[in-house]
Amino acid sequence: MKKILLVALLLSLMSSVIFAQPGTTGLTFLQLGVGARSLAMGEAYSAIANDPSAMYYNPAAMSLSTSPQLLLMHKSWIQDTKTDYIAAQTYAGRFRFGVAVNSTGVDNIEYRTQPGPAEGTFTARNAAMGFSTSYSVNPALAIGATFNYLYEKIFVNDATGYGLNVGALYSGFFDTRFALSINNLGSMNNLDSAATTLPTSFRLGAARTYDMESIAPNSDLTFAAEYVSYTSEHTNHLHFGAELDYEHTFAMRAGYLTGYDARSVTAGIGVRYRILTVDYAYAPFSNDLGTTHTFSLGFDF
Repeated sequence: MKKILLVALLLSLMSSVIFAQPGTTGLTFLQLGVGARSLAMGEAYSAIANDPSAMYYNPAAMSLSTSPQLLLMHKSWIQDTKTDYIAAQTYAGRFRFGVAVNSTGVDNIEYRTQPGPAEGTFTARNAAMGFSTSYSVNPALAIGATFNYLYEKIFVNDATGYGLNVGALYSGFFDTRFALSINNLGSMNNLDSAATTLPTSFRLGAARTYDMESIAPNSDLTFAAEYVSYTSEHTNHLHFGAELDYEHTFAMRAGYLTGYDARSVTAGIGVRYRILTVDYAYAPFSNDLGTTHTFSLGFDF
């Protein structure tokens, strides 16, 4: 009965995320994306991540930041899954340093040891707590790494482990930035008696920004494309994103993803006032899974 209960609890947690991204790995929250700007642009972000979400997508992109920054994100995902992301970064010469906490949970999961009314509820929680650094080798090339301490808990069982993200960013070739990152290299302790494999991913991205002065004064248009491969799951995806920015004050965004069972299009907006940026992302799901909403607050000091 104990093992049957454990399997039921595992299914209760993972069904909330695996429907949208099926696979054989655990800690699926590491595949859900962070930052409303990124999510609105279809997560084609490893070459343009000039905010603390770079620690998630491509730590080398931290080099794009020229000031201390703070990012706060809250995402309401499908099946009552909620994600919070808090990250801050600063700089010293050619180095960038950052810390981040990425937490995903499902509340009020009912449990039973026998048929009948629920005997109570519990919260399932996954978290990644990371430290990141990047180094600008020269004005065109940067490298970076993120080390994450990983934690998961389901009912009375928990497990810990570590993950490593590494990346590179190259700028200047035909005014285009190119990014390469490998994320979630590492391992986890067993959860009860079940082994967990991290969702290791490979990202190859490119982005270019065009001056739209001749069409709309003080406006920029950015296009981004990204190839994403989840190596353990043997799945491959293409992500596309676009952003129209007016006077660095108001932005409209859209994205498109391929190869996922229940999601494809994304959209969002952003408003900037002095040191504060407010971003919103909208991502609808098919198969009656509903829609997701993400809000971010960014502070650029």
